[in-house]
Amino acid sequence: MKPIEAWRPPGQNPRTAEVKESVRRLLGLEEDAAVVVRELACSDEDCPPLETVIAVLPMDGTPRRWTLHRPVSDITEEDLRALLAREPEGA
Repeated sequence: MKPIEAWRPPGQNPRTAEVKESVRRLLGLEEDAAVVVRELACSDEDCPPLETVIAVLPMDGTPRRWTLHRPVSDITEEDLRALLAREPEGA
């Protein structure tokens, strides 16, 4: 009998903390700004099974959000630089 793999909720990838810190550094965020990184299931036909949503929520200012159509474990520093250089979604 094959062992059951441990299930982990989206956003619990060990790489998530590294991505958060990279976002914080690349954007030069204040310590009180929240950075949220979540992996979500994507059901769109043209989308991979997991996408990563990155949100920046400053104490004073406008929240910003970006989406990468890949799991957080596949995101590189170059991906983040290119992503954060674009206008946030809904801007």
